[in-house]
Amino acid sequence: MLMRDQKPNFVTVLSVIQAIGQLGSKNMASMIHGFAIKLGCDSELPLVTGLLGAYSSGWDIGAVRILFALTPNKDVILWSAMVSACVKNEEYVEALNIFRKMQSCGVQPNRVSIVTVLPACANLGTLWLGKEIHGFSIKRDFYSHINLQNSLVDMYAKCRLWSYSVQVSSSMQTKDVVSWRSMICRSITNESPARTLILFSQMRSSCVEVDVNTVRVIIVASSQLEEIKVGLGLHGLALKMGYVEDISLMTAILQMYANFGEIGSAKTLFDYLDNKDLIAWSAMIAAYVQNEQPFDAFKVYRKMQSAGEKPNEVTFLSLLQSCSSTTAQEIGESIHAYLLKAGYMLNAFVTSALINMYCKVGRTRQGVALFDENHSRDLVCWSSMINGYGINGLGEEALHCFSNMLHCGVKPNDVVFISLLAACSHCGLEYEGWSWFYAMGEKFGITPKLAHYACMVDMLSRQGNVEEAFEFVKKMPINPDKRIWGAILAGCRETCGSSEVSEIAARQLFSLDPENASYHYDLMHIHTDGGDQVQTSELHRIHIHYRKPTYYVILECRDQVHQSKTSRVLQVMKKFSGTKNLHLNCRSGERTTRSTSNLKSWMKNFSHVVHL
Repeated sequence: MLMRDQKPNFVTVLSVIQAIGQLGSKNMASMIHGFAIKLGCDSELPLVTGLLGAYSSGWDIGAVRILFALTPNKDVILWSAMVSACVKNEEYVEALNIFRKMQSCGVQPNRVSIVTVLPACANLGTLWLGKEIHGFSIKRDFYSHINLQNSLVDMYAKCRLWSYSVQVSSSMQTKDVVSWRSMICRSITNESPARTLILFSQMRSSCVEVDVNTVRVIIVASSQLEEIKVGLGLHGLALKMGYVEDISLMTAILQMYANFGEIGSAKTLFDYLDNKDLIAWSAMIAAYVQNEQPFDAFKVYRKMQSAGEKPNEVTFLSLLQSCSSTTAQEIGESIHAYLLKAGYMLNAFVTSALINMYCKVGRTRQGVALFDENHSRDLVCWSSMINGYGINGLGEEALHCFSNMLHCGVKPNDVVFISLLAACSHCGLEYEGWSWFYAMGEKFGITPKLAHYACMVDMLSRQGNVEEAFEFVKKMPINPDKRIWGAILAGCRETCGSSEVSEIAARQLFSLDPENASYHYDLMHIHTDGGDQVQTSELHRIHIHYRKPTYYVILECRDQVHQSKTSRVLQVMKKFSGTKNLHLNCRSGERTTRSTSNLKSWMKNFSHVVHL
């Protein structure tokens, strides 16, 4: 238009501003603003309102404030646009202040003003103000509008007043897809996955068209419910509705299968995707890591690189977990170097993952160096360092690190206490462990969970106090899981503890995890040490029946990691002929370095440990 010397008018400029607002381009917003000043129409209120929206979409709240302050004779539309801009940029307190100032200037809020300010109340949790606005909307006869009712449903749910949210929803004469999705999302937030599925069923019965975003949310609920049948049904519904090409939805289904441990189904779905994006690649890598298949995670990462997809922080977090579980130091160091080069080290989760990786391979000094270099330590970072000290037997250092965290004004959560109690357990700090266990509730108001009780049972069992651990388990307010019974059984084996307690623990473990043969093996050794040959023979027969060849050897050379059963190690070694040093790791936990020349003899000496 400009190239043809056609002069745009006010309406044309306004249309362009609205288009720029949808694009969210800060530079383009500045350019069209300058053009409007040149035309002399920059003082028109509709144009100023459009510019506010354009600048706020580009996350330039400073320009929004200046433009709003310089505009005289503001109308209700401009005030509402300013409130909306603040909410969009998460300046919720400022949004409420502007809403109050609008009324003090004699401008009465309309329905749009109410809708824009309610999200600020919701995100700040200012329930009293939300209720006042609710009453105001009824008084001004705005309440019947569906978008205002949707905002009220969202506000009450975010303020954890679920009953009010349900009441507003029930009073709505008509509900659109936003109404249903808002209720469904909030029920998940309030950890009510069963109610989420009921709402979804009601939504389908109401003949409201289910969109792809709603299906994606429901898939999250099915994962929370741990009901794979529901997940399979939702997958079938997505196929039936023609959403098979939606990468985001298919990735959510992939993650659902991974959460259920159905890694084969996740891989099949991943292979079916044609246009895999970064999130899909990262999800598949995370799925393998989550299901303890780190080598497959590395394979997917190499395919991702071959496909030309550039990884981000989330991808590397999963890969670092793989390095931790396989002790693949050289790959971990390569990832560390890449993260430094890419500028991802400011991410607290990345730093914590690196600390965790280095500490798990025994390189505590590198973990401490990373911790000291991080000046914006969050709870995840503190927890990683405390856990790193604990797994390396440095209990006093773990306690000192925890004390420093408290001194810095950081309030611990339940995850930090798991790391602290585990460190006390591993390092035999029984007095300190009990002191902090009781301080959780008394001083910090944290209710112990199953993981905390598991740490205490493990600590008692390691100290040989198996009977005391058993009495502690009986007094627990929650049902023990296989971690707790496993700790008691292990304690009985190490200390030749009560055979009665070991029998009870073993029976519980057989019930909770019947496929695990190691429990039969532990109980067999307890009876052997006690001289009960009849029970030993019977348990040996059961152990042989359940035993699976779970041991393998890991060979790490340069940037490659290979996993093989011990019967195939020599075949893999041929690939590394001439290499001076190989890193080996066995699933039993032993790690060593051997030259290829004497590796065969070392394997002969090691063969009695593994199942050939």
